[in-house]
Amino acid sequence: MLNKIIIILFSILLSFSFQIYAYKDDKSKPIFLESDSAKWDEDSQKSTYRGNVVVTQGSMLLTGDLLIVTSKNNEINKMVITGKKSTYKQKTRSGKIVNGEAMKIQYFVEKSIIVFLNKAVLTRSNNIVKSNKIIYITDSENIIAGDKGGKSRVKMTLEPNKKDE
Repeated sequence: MLNKIIIILFSILLSFSFQIYAYKDDKSKPIFLESDSAKWDEDSQKSTYRGNVVVTQGSMLLTGDLLIVTSKNNEINKMVITGKKSTYKQKTRSGKIVNGEAMKIQYFVEKSIIVFLNKAVLTRSNNIVKSNKIIYITDSENIIAGDKGGKSRVKMTLEPNKKDE
C-alpha cells in the first residue's frame, strides 16, 4: 500500500514538474515572425513588420497589424505590436490558457513582462481583467492593472471555483 502511495505521489510531482518545464521551455524556443512585409536596420538593430503580423515562440502567440522589434547585441529584447486589436495567447505553467488583447502590446523578452495598453483585456479561465493598462508578468503569472494616477479604472470579473459533483 505504501509503495502505491509513493508511486502516485511521484507521478503527481513528475507531471507538475513537466508542466513547469513545458512553460519555461517557451523562452528557449526560437521566435518566428511572419508578416506581409519586413524591414531590418542593422545599425539601429530594429526591424519593422507590417500587415497580418504573427509572432510565435513555443506556446506564445502574438498577432497585430504592425510589429517593431528592438534587439541588443543581436538578441531580441523588446517587441511592440499594435493594431485595432492586437492579441496575445500563451499556456501558463499550470496549463491554463491566458488570452490578452489591446491596441498596443509591449513584450519585454528578457524580463518576461507583457504590457497591454489602450482597451486592454486579459483573460485566464473565466476571470477577466479590463483596464487601459495591464501588466502581466509571465514567470510569476502576476497581474498589475490600472495606473498610478488613478486615471484608468480597473474592471474585474472573478468566477468562483466550480466543484465537481
